[in-house]
Amino acid sequence: MHSSTSTALSIASARSIALSVEHLSDADLLTGTRRIVGRSNQLLAELLAHLAEVEARGIHRSRACSSLYAYCIYELRFSEDEAFRRVAAARLVRRFSALLDALASGELHLTGLLLLGPHLTEQNLVEVLARAKHRTKRELTKLVRILDPLPVVPARIEPLGPAPARLVPSAPTWEEFMQAACPVRELAEGDRPRAWVATENDLAHTEGGREQADAGTSVSTESAVEGPRFAGPERYKVQFTATDEYVRLVEEAKALLSHAVPNATLDDLQLRAMRVFVAELKKRKYAANVPAMPASTPREEHPRSPEGREHPRQRGYTRHIPASVRRAVATRDEERCTYVDNAGRRCAETRCLEFHHLTPFARGGEHTPSNLALRCRAHNAMAAEDDFGRERMERKKTATHEPFNRQG
Repeated sequence: MHSSTSTALSIASARSIALSVEHLSDADLLTGTRRIVGRSNQLLAELLAHLAEVEARGIHRSRACSSLYAYCIYELRFSEDEAFRRVAAARLVRRFSALLDALASGELHLTGLLLLGPHLTEQNLVEVLARAKHRTKRELTKLVRILDPLPVVPARIEPLGPAPARLVPSAPTWEEFMQAACPVRELAEGDRPRAWVATENDLAHTEGGREQADAGTSVSTESAVEGPRFAGPERYKVQFTATDEYVRLVEEAKALLSHAVPNATLDDLQLRAMRVFVAELKKRKYAANVPAMPASTPREEHPRSPEGREHPRQRGYTRHIPASVRRAVATRDEERCTYVDNAGRRCAETRCLEFHHLTPFARGGEHTPSNLALRCRAHNAMAAEDDFGRERMERKKTATHEPFNRQG
């Protein structure tokens, strides 16, 4: 009977509270909400002080609870999360009593207290509380990193995928992945490093064994290649250390993109940014987005030199290569160095590419696709040494890097 009566009173009390709130004006509702929050902050501080004293006296044990955490769960009916957070906060306010005032006044919330607690000392308490006043969780997380900075993570890109299954011959191996990522130059039998130190007798003696080993290797490789491949695009783990500016730009990009992509992820933003950035770089270097000139556009004729070619200085040309020509050469050469060695192997370099004049510009070479090719910096320099001599190019390089120290 007593239970049913208390339940009825609780229901009636809840209804009266709901009705009293419904009849409040907007101004009174806002004022009342603020007043309740203020009382709630004070009650939280008072609760933590009581919990800290309960643990200090050890009287939770008299309630058949082995710890304050158990007391909060079984006696006070907190959830496990509530109990853990309040026990941790109670221990902090017992160590630093100034935290109670910060909580009661609403200058610091419970989450902020738990974030800052492990990094508080008697020496930094006043300064940290001053900097943490009325801060959000996100802002306090930055403050924590100032108090306890994490080490810089190494910048790296790692492939993600299932571990190789050693017991399954058809599973892709690391070597196969690397071959797919970085094409390997095949060497003729006589060009392999092991042939450089072996004598002819050694080669003849081991020829049969080598053929068997090669045959075994090819069978193993073929069986692996015939197996199932990774489905979908390759995935990678990318990590690097960023600054506040990067984080600010990411948040700004999310905000600007929020209508089209409400839940844009960091990898989506990074991919979009890299696409735009690479497109801009290609536009600068290869004029990728500049409209091509019509093929029927007539070329302006210039008087020729006795050798049949006009010198660039005579026709007023500059070293600037027209956009349409840069685009045509880059497309034709697949944005890769075109140097080919005596064995017919092409350089695989795609970085530090330069436009190389097959007939040097200084000797009348024109800015035409037929006279231009992409070369990496090393092979472009080698071509210049072939054209003008190594000593001359070394002198030119030295003069370019010497500081300007002449008088007047």
